[in-house]
Amino acid sequence: MGIIIAILYIPWRFRFDEVYAKTTLVTESAVEGVDSLTLISAKDLKSRSSELGVSVIFIDLKDHWSLLPEILPLQRPIILTGISPYTAAQLAEMLDSHSTYTGYMEFDERGEYVKEVLKLRREKTLVFRVHNLKKKEYPNYDVKAAVVRYVRAVRERSIDMLLFLKPENDFAYEDFVRQVDEKLEELNLLQSSVTSPRAGNSRFFILSTAFILFLVASLSPFLALVILPLWIFFPSIGLPLGAISGHFAIYYYLSKTARDTVRGILLFFAFSVFLGLSINSSMLTPAYQNGLELFRGVKLSLVTLPGWLFLRGFLRSAKQKMSGADVAILCLVAIGAVYYILRSGNFSLVLDLERQIRDILDSLLLVRPRFKEILAYPLLVISIKNGFKFEGKLGPLIIAGGSISIVSVVNTFCHATVPLWTGLLRSLYSLVFGVLFALVLKWFSNKNGNIIKESEGSLNVESREGSK
Repeated sequence: MGIIIAILYIPWRFRFDEVYAKTTLVTESAVEGVDSLTLISAKDLKSRSSELGVSVIFIDLKDHWSLLPEILPLQRPIILTGISPYTAAQLAEMLDSHSTYTGYMEFDERGEYVKEVLKLRREKTLVFRVHNLKKKEYPNYDVKAAVVRYVRAVRERSIDMLLFLKPENDFAYEDFVRQVDEKLEELNLLQSSVTSPRAGNSRFFILSTAFILFLVASLSPFLALVILPLWIFFPSIGLPLGAISGHFAIYYYLSKTARDTVRGILLFFAFSVFLGLSINSSMLTPAYQNGLELFRGVKLSLVTLPGWLFLRGFLRSAKQKMSGADVAILCLVAIGAVYYILRSGNFSLVLDLERQIRDILDSLLLVRPRFKEILAYPLLVISIKNGFKFEGKLGPLIIAGGSISIVSVVNTFCHATVPLWTGLLRSLYSLVFGVLFALVLKWFSNKNGNIIKESEGSLNVESREGSK
């Protein structure tokens, strides 16, 4: 079933992304040589009426909500922020009655009301996502870093519109716009008018439902019957439950059957990708594709299986005495686990150093591999070699760490707006670099072991000679 989903869904999704993964540029003023739309604030609409045909209208609902009855009949795309006196349902009805193409900005501190309005719309296909560098953020960026950020937003999240606000500090604004335009043109990710995902395919939902049913049933038929109606009728609950149950099903089945290292790694990877594709193909509705709905429980899905495996193994050896080294390692693991949790989710913490490394990898590889998977695959190799059986308190760390490769691969495909090719390439990169890392560790282990043996041999020779 997983192979069928992969064969049918991957080509279809590639064609889907080819249509909807492109973006439109919007600038506050024209930049020579760049084909962009013009941003017009609602308050300046009358004075700039001649530019209306190639404009996007920006409306701060706090100050200009009263202009909506004049603006909506113009049939121009609008971007909303702030809160109006209208209830969310009332404003949603107003937008639908005029079939207004409406955008909301990513990471907008004042945007929760707008997102609530758009979720209540009947016409969720008439919604687009906007990415921009806020004016207060410009001092933290140079042109090169800002270009990388904008290109990544399109390539990794299929952002529908890139908005270029004019900075208040000394920043090469026009150079910034031109470089983004050139890079996206080179990647064939530009379009002149804004569009957003509008279509799904019910056959993939049927296939993914069947896959989840069979996969979870291999773990527990009763659990499969519980998850099935939630998966179909309440996806906000059913999708994360299906993902978590699928993690356990994959781990327990393969931990009992996979003994050959190469075959085991490939099976863990393939089953994880199949589960990820099943979840991804179940989020083809406009609400998910336009970012109004998100895969809920990201952090829970990432920690449940590794946490369970560690706690189960740790508690089984609770009678063993803890050494100072055990305590030190546990403290380091706890710190790593906290960072792992903070770094996971739809909106996560990213350190400046990690951001710089990500930018370098993006420029070299198009998409970066996931660091946690690179670290997890060597632990998965060790787990397979040892038959998933370890003695001592810290043995479960290896099993738990190796299982992160499962949950992380699946999580890669739980972001509905991400083009599928980036998820597949990222997962493949992580597998390749993770296996290479495992081989390097094995080489160092063998080399150090040989050095120790040679040293012991030399000492023994000296000892024998001294005793003559």
